[in-house]
Amino acid sequence: MPRTCRPFLLRVAALAVLVPAAMPAAQARPDEDYGAAPQPSGFIPPATVTFDIPADPGPTRWRRPHRPWTPTPADAYAAPDLGFGSVTGQRDVKGAGSVGATLQSQTPGFVATTGVTFDIPADPYPGFAQGWDRTDMAQRTATGKAQASFGLTALPWFVPFWQSARVEASFDPQAGEGTGQLAAVLSRAWSVIGLSGSFEDRYAVTRGGLLGPEAPVTSWEIDRNTRLELPWHTTALLLGGQVNSTDRRLTGSVGAEQTLFGPLKASAALVDIGSEQPGVKFTAGFSFSW
Repeated sequence: MPRTCRPFLLRVAALAVLVPAAMPAAQARPDEDYGAAPQPSGFIPPATVTFDIPADPGPTRWRRPHRPWTPTPADAYAAPDLGFGSVTGQRDVKGAGSVGATLQSQTPGFVATTGVTFDIPADPYPGFAQGWDRTDMAQRTATGKAQASFGLTALPWFVPFWQSARVEASFDPQAGEGTGQLAAVLSRAWSVIGLSGSFEDRYAVTRGGLLGPEAPVTSWEIDRNTRLELPWHTTALLLGGQVNSTDRRLTGSVGAEQTLFGPLKASAALVDIGSEQPGVKFTAGFSFSW
C-alpha cells in the first residue's frame, strides 16, 4: 500500500507549491491588457513623437511640370510656392533695346528674383527701319548685366499706404567701366468699382566707373508708374513719370499693354514725353512656370 500512494502524494505536494507561485503573475496583468506584450520591469516604456506632413495637392506635377496646380496653404507647411520666370525684349525706333530673362521664387511673405539683361545700343547707321537684316554688328556690341532683388510681399501694419517692397541690385561690368545700381521699390495694388490697378515708386542710385582708375560717379533717378487694368482684363493702360539727377527735368510716358494669347504680352509706349527727343518703345515678352 505505501508503494502505490507515494507517487500520488508527490504530485499533490508539487501542485501545492506551483499554484501559489503562479498567482502573482496572473494578478499582475489587467483584463484590458490581455493579449498585449508584457512590459519588462525596471524599464521606461518607449515614447515617440510623430509629425504628419500633408499630401501635396498636386502630386502629378512631378510627372507633368506644366500642369497647373493650386499651391499648398502657408499654414500647412513652409515650402516654396511654384516659381515663375519671364523673358522680355524691348526696342525703339532707333534700334536701341534690351533682352532679359528673370526667374522668381516666392515663399510665404518673401519674394526673390534673379536675372540677366543684355542692352543693345542704337543702330549707328541711318535708315534703321530698312536695316532689320544687317549682319555688321561690330559697332553694336551688347553689354550684359546681372541683377537680383529681394522683397516683402506684405509690409507691417505701421507702414502707411504701401503694401509691398523690394530691394533691387544690378551690376554691368562693361558699361561705363563698371556700373552698379541699387534701388528701393514700393508698390500697392488697388481696386475701385470693378477697375483694378497698381502704383509703383522706384528710387535708384547708380554709380559708374567702379572698375576704372578714377573716382566713381554717382547719379540718382526716381520713377513713378501707374497701371490700370481695363474691365476685360486683357488690356492695361500704363502711365509713368521720371526725374533724374542729370537734367532734373520731369519726363513722362504713356502706353498700353495687350495680352495676345496665353502668357504672351506686347506693349507700346511713348517715352521721354517733355524732353527734346521723345521716343517710342515696343516691348514683348512671355512668362512661364518652373
